[in-house]
Amino acid sequence: MSATPFDQQNLLSGDGHTLFVAQYGRPDAPATVVLHGGPGSGTQPSVLEWFDLALQRVVLFDQRGAGQSQPQGEIINNDSAKLVADIEMIRERLGIERWMVVGGSWGATLALLYAAKHTRRIRAMVLRGSFLASQRELDWFFQSLRAMVPLAWEQLTLGWRDDQKLQVLATLGKHLLHGSEQEAEDAATRWGAYEEAIMQAMSGQCTLAAVPSKASARAIGKYRLQAHYLLNACFTSEADLLGAAQALADTPTVIVHGSHDLVCPPENAARLAKRMTHARLHWVARGGHTPADPLIAAALREAVLELHPSP
Repeated sequence: MSATPFDQQNLLSGDGHTLFVAQYGRPDAPATVVLHGGPGSGTQPSVLEWFDLALQRVVLFDQRGAGQSQPQGEIINNDSAKLVADIEMIRERLGIERWMVVGGSWGATLALLYAAKHTRRIRAMVLRGSFLASQRELDWFFQSLRAMVPLAWEQLTLGWRDDQKLQVLATLGKHLLHGSEQEAEDAATRWGAYEEAIMQAMSGQCTLAAVPSKASARAIGKYRLQAHYLLNACFTSEADLLGAAQALADTPTVIVHGSHDLVCPPENAARLAKRMTHARLHWVARGGHTPADPLIAAALREAVLELHPSP
């Protein structure tokens, strides 16, 4: 079946945001909602490759301020509780009784937060490359990964004072949230280049652009949203997320995590699995973080097929 949406809407949140929502597949089939990462990355049509659109109904949407949702990069009225309420609003507006929830990275965080409030609305769950919103993970990504991608980290912090290098996220956040347009563009450019270098390292490449290309307006919005969420601990805690996971004992779940994930450490999957003893933990040998990784994509297709109701 063609990956052409059978329905597209721009839903008003009621507090200044407009959410872009698209539906694919068969309208009368069991539904799945896919929660994108970031925060702020926006949804990608490539995720449809995990599904058989002749047998499934897939809902994609851009979270507040991300992708085609408006206003782009807006942080006012933008927090985790608002996003959870948006997911439930979308379900109600589309007339879906229960659905499967698929979330990766930040999307897995959001899936757990949604589950904590709306467990009865979830018939199954897939969590990929899970992020648990802890200081441990932020320190790993912005500080400790220096040992894995030293040239990229040097480029990220080029020209900064020593105290700024000790607080990379805070420095980037200050420029993105409170700096000039030029400072925000520079911070987004640095963050994007660093992120890309980590993705390359996971795939066995070590290339590094001498002069990173300037961040686009959408990229600035994306990293502005990420800074807003990460500097506020994503408005949740690891304890809350693990508690939500434990409460999903009656929900069929597959946890997918790459053994070579440098963005969200594999220990996150182990922590979740201890709380979700009913879940199937799928370690992807040599798998990275991004769903563009063929090994991760194959594991996601397998998980979606496993949890799809039998005809």
